[in-house]
Amino acid sequence: MAGIGFELRKIFGKKTLMSSTWGVLYASLTTVGPSIMFIFLLFTLRYIMRYYHASELETMFFTASFTYIFLLAILTAAFQNTVVSRYISDKIFEKKEEDICASMFGVLTIGSVIAGIEGAVLCMLMYRHDQVSLIFMAAYYLLVVLATDAYNIITYVSALKEYKEVTVSYFVGVIVSIPMFFLFYKIVGWHLILSIYWALVCGFFIINLMLVYWCVKAFGTPSEKYFEFLKYFVKFPKLLVSGFSYMLGFYISNIIYWFFSDMKVTVSIFSVAPNYDMAMFLAILVNLSGMVVFEVKTETNFYDKYVSYLSALNMGSFDLIEKERVSMQNTINLQLFFVYEVQLIITIILICLINIFYPYLGVSSQILNMFMLLGMGLYCTFCMYFTVIFLYYFEDHTSACIGPVIFLAVVMIGSFICAKLGNPYYPIPLLAGGVVGWIVSFVLLRRRLKNLNAYLLCR
Repeated sequence: MAGIGFELRKIFGKKTLMSSTWGVLYASLTTVGPSIMFIFLLFTLRYIMRYYHASELETMFFTASFTYIFLLAILTAAFQNTVVSRYISDKIFEKKEEDICASMFGVLTIGSVIAGIEGAVLCMLMYRHDQVSLIFMAAYYLLVVLATDAYNIITYVSALKEYKEVTVSYFVGVIVSIPMFFLFYKIVGWHLILSIYWALVCGFFIINLMLVYWCVKAFGTPSEKYFEFLKYFVKFPKLLVSGFSYMLGFYISNIIYWFFSDMKVTVSIFSVAPNYDMAMFLAILVNLSGMVVFEVKTETNFYDKYVSYLSALNMGSFDLIEKERVSMQNTINLQLFFVYEVQLIITIILICLINIFYPYLGVSSQILNMFMLLGMGLYCTFCMYFTVIFLYYFEDHTSACIGPVIFLAVVMIGSFICAKLGNPYYPIPLLAGGVVGWIVSFVLLRRRLKNLNAYLLCR
């Protein structure tokens, strides 16, 4: 996220208490601000459903059907995002930002087509099973496409400098959704669930429209190379495998438990595991801060060392190259272990707090027990991801691929096994996969740093 890196270095460079406080706040708003807005929206909608006395079946249907939208959007976007990120980086280096803008429309086109097919399949299945209305299917179809587009645009957002505007875009989308719900429900007279879905369609449309506007404003008028980025899928297939494996491994346990566990619940065509899904949601919440810590430390400390090392590699003596390599390696070690330690402390504290206050959150003891292990599992998974990012920096795509693939394999195999053993064992696969993937990625990073000079000079 080069754009925020430049801004954070400028903020922290003032070296005052106020600038440090503002730097952390700025990083928080730009990295997890949209996620917090989105979570706020979901809690608001659930409160509205309770306020208007939605039945348990209606609540479960909305939760289950929207979960499928969320998952399809993330996995569809993940299939492209890592490769597209490399394309964006190359174009920024080549100072061809008009190609970045063009590729954004290409990515949105392909993502919309894929999401449209997925949404159409789900709509047809719902129609065959429950004869849902066409107006509901239209809302569901549009939301699948718009949510996927939103996740695709995030890749381009990471290259922007206007992060305040990005957070504002999500804020406006959330704010628009709430009055639109009352318009559809109170004035138009639609059903509660139908009104919520069309309100979400309006909100996501506004978010996407504003994000596209900021991207075009930042990158300029697009060139005609809308699909040039497709060559990168052939050129860097391991990036595709790495990014998709990580994201699929993140959610594969949920998918397996939806269909093969003893806690699955089926509503219409949607099978979910509500207790496990809720535990996973809480685990994600307690680990979100890791993204902020990593962004601040990486973009403000590592980048300068990285540039100095590359400069020495291009025109320096061997002694200077080795000096800069050691300095950069020490910085990486300090940053990584700082992130590991700080996020571990935060995760443990938040787990303890939720243990204390869980009766007030409406969380059952079964959810709580799964949440504690899942919280540590996601901590390890995030740590693996942070480690893999450094392998991306050094273009060690093979090593960057190995950790996430092993992580995915362990979680997938473990989830099938634990689905047969019973719900006390459900959180174990994610914890085991996160630990193994993290260790493998860290060992591969250490090996790459040790032989970095030879690797980069002999490429």
